[in-house]
Amino acid sequence: MRTFLKIFAALLLIVAALIFFAPASLLDSGLDRASNGKWRLAETTGTLWNGSGMLTHTQGAVLAPLRWRFEPSALLNGAARWRLLADETTPRLTGMLTLSKKGIGLDGLSLHTSAAVLQTMLPPEAVQAMEGTLIIDAPSLLLQEKNQEGHISGRWQNAQMVFHEIPVDLGNVAFNIDSGQQGSRGIISNEGGAISLNGDFQTDASGKPAQGTLKITPHPNTPEALRQLLSTAGKPDAQGSYVLEMK
Repeated sequence: MRTFLKIFAALLLIVAALIFFAPASLLDSGLDRASNGKWRLAETTGTLWNGSGMLTHTQGAVLAPLRWRFEPSALLNGAARWRLLADETTPRLTGMLTLSKKGIGLDGLSLHTSAAVLQTMLPPEAVQAMEGTLIIDAPSLLLQEKNQEGHISGRWQNAQMVFHEIPVDLGNVAFNIDSGQQGSRGIISNEGGAISLNGDFQTDASGKPAQGTLKITPHPNTPEALRQLLSTAGKPDAQGSYVLEMK
């Protein structure tokens, strides 16, 4: 009997050690499955409970460094929770990540990064450069297998880009996305810059590509090359704007 108890206690210690020292790379495999391979954690160090890594996109974008710390109090409610930590530098990603039977919850999420990280996600023949600061906030977001629920707001400050070899000043761009079980709806606009943007788009729960329109209004300081490009890509309206449709 004593031998059995000793073996049982040893097994418990081994299991506890395996759990406690579980490598941080386990989060990478979990993120890979949850995002269908779109997002990964590179250069992971530490453990599942207290570690760090680099949040990357499969198209090559390095979004932000990550540090996390497990919050055991959530276990009382049948969930696992990690606090995302960062220094007061850019890029940085902070907030709270919770795993439960409902899905993946993101609370108080705040991302500050360079807009250049988005360039690798866009067609290189269309976008040659992106500059400015990208700030994304998600007060409460629930990610599930087939949909997401919550609100996302974003700002692209001092937005500059090179579009089809043409430098474009967009001023300060703002966008908001509201998501629910029926799909998502978003709006985008800007202040300042060489053109005005006003657009909206929506997706349904089936996962089809977004549909919507983007209205672009030239200003007196709009480069002539950009005006010519808009005239071939968009449909002109009575106000002198060009409307691009997403289908």
